[in-house]
Amino acid sequence: MKLPEGIYFHPIFVHFPQALFPVAFAAFLLYGATGVRDFEVGAFLMAAAGAAAAPVTTLTGLLDWKIRYKGYMTSVFRIKIVGAFVLIALSIPAVLLRLLSADVAALPLSGLGFAYAGLLAACAGTCVVLGHYGGKLVFH
Repeated sequence: MKLPEGIYFHPIFVHFPQALFPVAFAAFLLYGATGVRDFEVGAFLMAAAGAAAAPVTTLTGLLDWKIRYKGYMTSVFRIKIVGAFVLIALSIPAVLLRLLSADVAALPLSGLGFAYAGLLAACAGTCVVLGHYGGKLVFH
């Protein structure tokens, strides 16, 4: 499969989870600091959008790797592939936990609330790692 010159789908899609998860976690921290429920709702909506975008981003990344890089495996690609699936594996339970129990994030946080916050933090951290290694590919 040959893509038209200058068409790069993965860099377009990757910006959605890369932006949404860190901002979702930041909004959740603002909720914890202020108690303003709108920050928590915003955090959930951003995490849900990030979780929906993550599989598309992973698919475009895999296709980009197969087509542009001929599937050549390096440690950077291995980290990015594993990290992409880790992000999906973290984001789905985070969104489902909040979807199935809207009060999971009620202040003060309790057991499942801390688990939810931890999942959001882990999603944001995973995005940082993925972005770092993506930068290694782009900027050598």
